[in-house]
Parts: sequence; C-alpha cells; structure tokens
Amino acid sequence: MELCLATSSPDGCLDMLRMFFMSKSKNPIEDFVFSLSDDQFQLLIDSVDKRKDKEMYGFTSLEEAAFKYGRKPVCPHCGSRNYNVNGHTPSYHKRYRCLDCDCSYTLLSDSIFNSSKISFHKLTKYIQLMTFNVPLKECMEILEISSNTANLWRKKIFQTVTDYQNHVILKDRVWLDETYIEDYKILGSDYKEKRLRGLSRTKICIVVAIDSYKNMIAIICGHGKPSSNRIYKTVKNHITPNSTIIHDGEKAHNKLIQELHLKSEVYKADCKDDNYLKHMALINNMCGWIKRYIWRFIGMDVENLQTYLNWYVYLLRCQRDNDKWAKNERILRHLILERTRYTRK
Repeated sequence: MELCLATSSPDGCLDMLRMFFMSKSKNPIEDFVFSLSDDQFQLLIDSVDKRKDKEMYGFTSLEEAAFKYGRKPVCPHCGSRNYNVNGHTPSYHKRYRCLDCDCSYTLLSDSIFNSSKISFHKLTKYIQLMTFNVPLKECMEILEISSNTANLWRKKIFQTVTDYQNHVILKDRVWLDETYIEDYKILGSDYKEKRLRGLSRTKICIVVAIDSYKNMIAIICGHGKPSSNRIYKTVKNHITPNSTIIHDGEKAHNKLIQELHLKSEVYKADCKDDNYLKHMALINNMCGWIKRYIWRFIGMDVENLQTYLNWYVYLLRCQRDNDKWAKNERILRHLILERTRYTRK
C-alpha cells in the first residue's frame, strides 16, 4: 500500500488504521486523513484517483488503455508493422524498434498522447469536461492546469475529429436548413456599428442537416446567403440519392434535389404556421442548439469554427449511442486508437 511507504513500517500503518477505526468518531477515516503529512495526503489522493479510474474504465494508464483497446505497434516514421521489442521506457512500458527503418517508438508514439506529461486522471477529467463543452477558463480552474496545457489538449483532441464529418452519410428522411453567425473577424471591435441586417456577407453560413436516424452534419458554407452551387458542393457527398429532403423551399436547394434525385417535402418558413413548426421542429431546434453551443466559446477564432462544429457533431453521435457504449469510454477509445500526431502550428 502506497501510504505505508511514508510511515515507519507496514505494521505501524496497520496499527494506526486499527486505532482510528476503533475510535468513537462518526467517521474514523476522517481522523486518519487529518493525521497525515502533506506528502502522505498526496499519496492518498493519487490512490483514490487511481481507484476511481479503475472502477470507471478498468485501467489506470494510457498504456493499459491502448492494450485493452487492441492498439497495435506501428512505426510512426515509415508505417511498418515489423518490429522487435527493444527494452522499456522509464515508466516500464514496452519500447519497440522498427525492423525496416530502425526507428525506436512506443505503443502511443503515433497518437496525440505521444510524450504526454499530464496524469491519466486529469486527462480523463479533461475529456469529461469537454463532453459538456466547458470553456477553457473553467477547465483550468477545475483541474488546476495552465492555460497552455488546457489549450494544447483542446487542440489535440479536436485534431482527432478533423475528418469525422467526411464519413457521415444521411439517408431516407433528411431535414436541411442553414443557420448564420456573425463573423467578428470581419466586423472588428466595432461590430455593433458595422453589423448589417439580413443575410449579409458579414455572416457565416452553416449548413445543417440531420436524418431520421440522428446522423448529422454541420458544415461551413461561406459567407452570406449561399448559392445553389455552394449548397450542392457542401452537401452532395453526405446525402444518399433518392432520399426525401424536408426543407423550407429555399431555391438554393434546387440543384441538390435535381442532381441527387431527392424527393422534396416543403414547409414554408412561417412561425405562425403550426404545420411548419411541427414538421421543421427537428432542424430548427438543431440550428438553435448549434448557435448556443458556439456562443459558449467567447473569443473563439472563427478560423477554428469548423473544428468546433466537428466536435459537436461527434459528441451528438456519442450521445445517440450512449445506451450501447458509455460516452466517456467511447471517446477515450477513439482518442487512443486514432493514429494522428499533434503538430504545433
């Protein structure tokens, strides 16, 4: 037991525990905890954290997670799977040597966890905070980490979903609409004075679509009101031909409908029309949720907007399948198995 290392002997530690358990205090553990030195108390905290991780995930380190999820050693330099075991790291995890290019690497060398210094417990807590879309400042305060660390890990995690929406295909009944947010980079600090009414060029267009199976896309489609060509290029690879598209009759959707042979189900936008509100509620709610999600990240660079949208769509998929696979474990597995190394820009 780790706590025993800080006492005179294991027997002495056990005697101390027996004494506290035999006390008349309502919580004998409390007396024991308050008797610990700072070093002993930190050992206790680390042990409790490890137990929580063990109960939640079944392991207490990234290497154990990689082994459980079946990650295989692959050379990060040449991609070869031919290797020999070549000793161990200082933390006693296997190191491999590529038989083709002689590169030395570990099981996580070609992942965002390469040379990671953050503890496994803090990392899993950070991932949990990201699933609730907690802003960076709050993440820093809760986990007691620096702004550089919080920002770095957000970028690393976002990098793993860069291409996620490329593989999302919608089918059968598909709801489609556009939503807009102000591009503060164009407007500058005096955006309130420059802001124009309507769908001006100062607004970023986001095409949002979702099908009856809750598969979803949210992709930037330029500035201002989109043309039929822009809509078609943005969405054409994400909707199965011959599906039914439920929309508000926007003319920019016509080319998409014609080229993919879609069935058009139109409900003209009218907030006083109960029929419109009923049949377009799903897509209207989704557009509203995306806007509220984006507004949480005040000060976000609009150049990173698509990255934030990718993460939102990925989280929606995880939430949809939460009854099949716990969301936090699924995200951790995704991060472990994703073969991508973060490079600073």
